[in-house]
Amino acid sequence: WSDYLNTLFDPVFDPSVTSNVSAVEGQTAHLVCRVNNLGTKTVSWIRHRDTHILTVGSFTYTSDHRFSALHREGTNEWTLQIRHPTIHDTGLYECQVST
Repeated sequence: WSDYLNTLFDPVFDPSVTSNVSAVEGQTAHLVCRVNNLGTKTVSWIRHRDTHILTVGSFTYTSDHRFSALHREGTNEWTLQIRHPTIHDTGLYECQVST
C-alpha cells in the first residue's frame, strides 16, 4: 500500500528555479534545487565533470570544505553552497533524488 501511495506523490522538480547560475570568482555561489513531494526520498548534488557525489541530504561527501548542502527544515529547497569558487569549479552540477 505504501508503495502505491508513493507513486501517487512522486517527487517533482520545480521548473521555475533558475538552472543556469553564474558566480563571481571568490564570492560564495548558491545553486538551488526545489523538489516538491520529496517524501522520504533524499536530495543529492553531483558534479558531472568527475561524477563526484558532493552531498547527500545534509551530509557532505567531498573533502573539499568549500562545498556544503543547505536545507532549512520544512522547506522544499536544497542548496549547494560553493565558498570561494574558482574557474576550476565551472561546469554542470546536478540535483538528484533517490528513487
